[in-house]
Amino acid sequence: MHIAFKTFITLIVFCLSVVVVSASDSDSNLKYQQGLKARESRNYYDAAKLFLDAELLADTVSLKAKAAKSAADAYRDANVLYREFQCIEKLLASYPALINFPMLIDREYEIADLFFAGHRDPAYWPLRWVPWLKGEDHSEEIYAKALKHAPFAHSSPSAKLRLSALLIDKGKPQEAMPHLREIIEKHSSSKICKFAYLELGTALFELSQHGDGDGKYNQECVRILKEFIQKFPDAPEADWAKKTILKSKDTAAERILGIAQFYGRIGREAPAERYLSDILRSYPDTVAAEKSEALLAEMDKTFAPEAFRPEIESRVQTFPNTPIPAEHSELLVVPENSGGKWLLPIRDLGLSKVKEYRKGAEEQ
Repeated sequence: MHIAFKTFITLIVFCLSVVVVSASDSDSNLKYQQGLKARESRNYYDAAKLFLDAELLADTVSLKAKAAKSAADAYRDANVLYREFQCIEKLLASYPALINFPMLIDREYEIADLFFAGHRDPAYWPLRWVPWLKGEDHSEEIYAKALKHAPFAHSSPSAKLRLSALLIDKGKPQEAMPHLREIIEKHSSSKICKFAYLELGTALFELSQHGDGDGKYNQECVRILKEFIQKFPDAPEADWAKKTILKSKDTAAERILGIAQFYGRIGREAPAERYLSDILRSYPDTVAAEKSEALLAEMDKTFAPEAFRPEIESRVQTFPNTPIPAEHSELLVVPENSGGKWLLPIRDLGLSKVKEYRKGAEEQ
C-alpha cells in the first residue's frame, strides 16, 4: 500500500512537470512568433527583445538556442552590435553543441573590427536619431573575448595587434606586450609582424625611460629594434629604429653613470671606476662616455683618455627631401612692364605642342 502511494505521487509529479514544460515552451513559441512578426515589420530591436523573452521562457534547450540565435540576428539587422556580441557570448557559453562555433567566432572578430574602425551603438535606442548620443567603444572587450575563444584563428594576428594598440593608448603597455611578443614569435611570416616589432619597440623604449631599474626593458628594446632592422632593412621606419637604439644606449649609459656618481660621492672609488670603465667600453658613442672620461681623470691621476673615440651620431631622425613636382600651368607669364597691355590673363592653348607634333609627323 505504501509503495503504491509513492508510485502514485511520483506519477502526479511527473505529469505536472510535463504540463509545466509544455506550458513554458508554448509561451516561448508565442513570444518567438511575435518576434518573427516584428522582424518582418523591420522592427528589429523589439524583435530581438521578444526573441530573448522566448529564450527565457523556453525549457527545451534547442528552443533556447534557437531564440538566442534569432535575437543575435535581429540585433545585427538593427546595427546594435554590442547587444549582438552579448547574444553570441551567450550562445558560446550556454549552447556550444547547437551552434556553428567557427562562424560565431568570425562574427565576434568582425564586430570588434567594426568598433575599432569607429562604430558606436546608440546610447539610447529611442533617441538613436541624435547623432552625438553614441555608446562606448567596446573593441577592447570584444577582441579580448574573441582571442580567448580562438587564439589561433585566421583573424587573431591583426586582432592582437589592434588590441595591443588600444591597451598602449590607454596606458597599459605591460598588458599589450605579451600579445606583441606572441605575434613576433608565432606569426613571424605575417604582414603585421613588422608593425608588432614597431609597437613593441616603442612600448619598451617608453618603459625604459622610467622605472627600469635593472635595465630589462632597455635591453629588450635594443634587441627587438636590431631584429627589426635585420628583418626589414629597407623599411622606411629603419632610420627611426636606429635612432631609437642610440637613444636607448644613452639611457643605459646615463643610468650607469648615475650609479658611478653615487659611489663617488660616498667615497667608494673602486666600484665607481669599474662602472665608468664599463660605460667607456660598452657605450663609447654616448655623451655619458665623455662625462665618464672626465670623472675617471679626476679619480685616477694615472688614467689616460683614449686618443680616439667614435663620433657621437645625431639622435635626430632624418627624412628624405622630396621636392614638389612641377605642374604645367595654363596661364602664361605676362611681362611685368607691359604697360597694362594685357587686361585678361593669357591662357596657353598648347599650340607649341601641336606644332611640335606636326613637325615630327612631317619629318616621318
